[in-house]
Amino acid sequence: MPYLYINFIKANNIQAIFYRISQYLYIETESLRLWIPIAFAVGCLAYFLLPFEPSIIWGCIFSVIGLTAVIIIRRYYTVYLGLYQISWTITLIALGFCLAWLQTYRQEPFYAVPSRATVVQGQIQSIEYLNNGKKRITLQQVRFKTAPESDQQKWERVILFTLSKKDNQFLRNGDLVQARVMLHRPAPPQYVGGYDLQFRSWFNNIGAYGYALEPVKFISVHPIYSIQSLREKIAVHIREINAGSAGIIAQILLTGMGGELSPDVRHAFAASGLAHLLAIAGLHLGIVMGIVAFTVRYLLLRSQTLTLYWPIKSIAIIVGWTVGCGYLVLTGLHIPAMRSLLMASIVMLALLCNRSVFSKYNLMLAALFLLLLSPASVLDVSFQMSMTAVMALVSGYQLIYRWLEKYQQINSYLFRFIKVYILEGAWVSILAGTAVVPVVMFYFHELNLYFVFANLIAVPLMALWVMPLGLLTLCTMTFGFDYIFLKLMTFGIDWIIWLAELVSHLPYASVSVPNFPAWGYALYFLGLCILCLCITAMRWFGIIVMIIGISSIFCITTPTIITSPNGRMIGVNHQHRLLMVCQGGCDPVAVEEWRKITKLTEAKVISSDTIEAGIYCNKDYCFIKRKRILILLKSITKDQQENLCQSSFIELSFLWNESFCKNIPVINKKENWINGAHSIWLDPLIINTDIYNRGQRPWVMEPIQRGVPKMPMAQQE
Repeated sequence: MPYLYINFIKANNIQAIFYRISQYLYIETESLRLWIPIAFAVGCLAYFLLPFEPSIIWGCIFSVIGLTAVIIIRRYYTVYLGLYQISWTITLIALGFCLAWLQTYRQEPFYAVPSRATVVQGQIQSIEYLNNGKKRITLQQVRFKTAPESDQQKWERVILFTLSKKDNQFLRNGDLVQARVMLHRPAPPQYVGGYDLQFRSWFNNIGAYGYALEPVKFISVHPIYSIQSLREKIAVHIREINAGSAGIIAQILLTGMGGELSPDVRHAFAASGLAHLLAIAGLHLGIVMGIVAFTVRYLLLRSQTLTLYWPIKSIAIIVGWTVGCGYLVLTGLHIPAMRSLLMASIVMLALLCNRSVFSKYNLMLAALFLLLLSPASVLDVSFQMSMTAVMALVSGYQLIYRWLEKYQQINSYLFRFIKVYILEGAWVSILAGTAVVPVVMFYFHELNLYFVFANLIAVPLMALWVMPLGLLTLCTMTFGFDYIFLKLMTFGIDWIIWLAELVSHLPYASVSVPNFPAWGYALYFLGLCILCLCITAMRWFGIIVMIIGISSIFCITTPTIITSPNGRMIGVNHQHRLLMVCQGGCDPVAVEEWRKITKLTEAKVISSDTIEAGIYCNKDYCFIKRKRILILLKSITKDQQENLCQSSFIELSFLWNESFCKNIPVINKKENWINGAHSIWLDPLIINTDIYNRGQRPWVMEPIQRGVPKMPMAQQE
């Protein structure tokens, strides 16, 4: 009898749990509209992340099936709410898949890039001024003047190349120029899972990169007066007054044109968690709109007549929004800026209609619009960071807002200062900074520990000093009175740079993070969406999913050996150091990336005369005894071959297609050129290649491929 009673209690408890879960799910149906862009993004990812090229037929089939099911259930089976929602989910995923396919095949293919110096002719689309005194120009309507490439038609893709430092000619947008350049196609990732420049170039309509060997020659002068021309003139003017790091950051803030900051300054901003200040996004737009709106409202309130008869608040909001739109157009309307503008527009309408500003629907509408505009942006780091930060802010800011409402009766300036600049500022920094930490870990392999402290000082300084003076600089630049304002603005930027360098030198300011597994990153995003978008107690389940996703970083092992796609760099994880063996010099940027993903504190280049404990190198080979790794620099004799091959577990070679050891795995330069970068684990032996990781996709080019010639169609007989 007691046994039956206990079982009855357990059964009732289980039934109660299922009943409570079903109640939560029913209530959550009210917020399912928030998940529409997420389902659409899943469809886009389903296309872009496949290792093979799928057919759009599958997307069309599932779209038809989903829409048919939606219509039938809506018409005849309205009680089956779950099936109705599942049908809509399938439809949205299929539509995202189809739109991603269409965007991919709207792009021009990668054209054949000559492997030697060639003469090109084209029209200047944009000019970028770099920190080292050089210029980088974007050339459109490109034609080759050197045979045999001169037989090709005019390129639909643009090329980017850097001018020599001695080329100080005055260039303008629209000028038709000719230059002798050395071009190369978009490079593959420098390691398996690394930054995919080919994917970005495919969707940004870039066909080649390079550098000029001689000063450009003018064919004809046809200047185009556009926003881009205005941006470049402002950038030149800023750099004439201040050519240092502060001037470059001022140029970024006022024109959106990024110059090449020194590696030390860029590292300081990244390590201190202030890198978001260098990308025009919601923070800058909010500051500009706020400054203008409050200034207009303050000036209009000086008149009693205007205050009594005019809608002062509405006028100030509309003027602030208009100036904000102009600011974003001037700075280039990048993806984070477009998202910010869409949300700001919805917020403006909410304020004008006296509706709630803190709405998750604003963010979801902005995300859906951007995905419809460009499905490839779902894999853009700026899109992911901006959406993650704003989703956390919209969901979490109300918590501290409600808590501070309890203390509204305190009406002192000290409390207002603590509330606005300390409590709210710290909470915003914690929310946005913590939400994007896994994104930074996944893409940049870094963990910043002092971002709250740095942002607590830098963001108010940016809002109260730098950006107001920047707006005054833009307003007075036409009349020639901007010198003093620009100098004061760069003075404030110098303080921010000093703060970034101070924080970056603190102990453990930046911790290297190895490769974040993609499935763990996806789990983190799923958990964040559950936490921020759900309206019942089920949202706390999202924290568990986020923790599992972040913990996946401890489930991976770093590779023992990494090779570059051109076969000229080999890195070995040996005794807490990254040993680099390079042919023709090591790329410092690639070495730093490899050091981060292997989670090592030191990278050392070994040469032909390196002799250490367990490492022996001469002019012919390097042998790492503990891991039994043989690296061939040149051909070896038969006597050396017998001794080394018996002691080696794997052979790596800088030779093109030669292998001296027959019974062990061999990775030579040809293997790297065909299959891209390699990541190798020795225990057990696992070899992963870049081509296998990315698959056979339209934007994926093997290192040995040159592209498709842009030849004219054959004439009909």
